[in-house]
Amino acid sequence: MLSIKGQYNNAIVYAQDLDDETIKQIKELCNQEFLKDSLIRIMPDVHAGKGCTIGTTMTINDKIVPNMVGVDIGCGMEVSVLANKNINLDDLDKTVRRLIPSGFAIRKSPHPYVKDISFGKLKAKKHLNIERGRLSIGTLGGGNHFIEVNKDSKGILYLV
Repeated sequence: MLSIKGQYNNAIVYAQDLDDETIKQIKELCNQEFLKDSLIRIMPDVHAGKGCTIGTTMTINDKIVPNMVGVDIGCGMEVSVLANKNINLDDLDKTVRRLIPSGFAIRKSPHPYVKDISFGKLKAKKHLNIERGRLSIGTLGGGNHFIEVNKDSKGILYLV
């Protein structure tokens, strides 16, 4: 874990090896006066991005900062507690790879949740490939996107 200090704040970084551009972007973030009261935490998969590093998290209560959302808008993480403590990781890996498209891959048929999305109401729909969007719901994507199992100090397993 690292701490990068700027003029108005410091960021806790949950990574060890950072390239110069990533450090520069984190320091620039900490130099922003409007973030003086924010908690800034940088995730282990951090890398330089457009506007700010990919992997940046922070508390902001009364502002919207579009250039810090970058190209990861809508990208998020979910954590679920696993009831089964005897997970066969090889079987889980094979199942994930079989059922969840990743990278540029999309589904052959829409995910069941697609019915809950009103694609027709999208303001930019004329600029989008709606069918590709429909088949992309429920995919993993690429880059620093992942699915993993973690274990806490009590032995409880989590699907992230």
